[in-house]
Amino acid sequence: MEPSPPRGQQFDATSEPASPPSASPKANPRPFLGIQFSCCRTYARVYRSELRTCYEGHCPRCGRIVRVPIGPGGTGKRFFTAGDG
Repeated sequence: MEPSPPRGQQFDATSEPASPPSASPKANPRPFLGIQFSCCRTYARVYRSELRTCYEGHCPRCGRIVRVPIGPGGTGKRFFTAGDG
């Protein structure tokens, strides 16, 4: 809190106190899909590959690999279930 100005001086109530810098979100967050793995009934994020041809990842419990290709005419969905099949 700033100290009060001495008597006889003007107080400017229009100036705002300096605020601490806030943690700004990343400009380009890393794209991901949310996958519900049926094998172990668990959830994980699967991230886009460096070549941007697919999303790749694995079940956090059993290590089962999932690969979701990226192509024309795809979907806007961001959450999927990886089945036991």
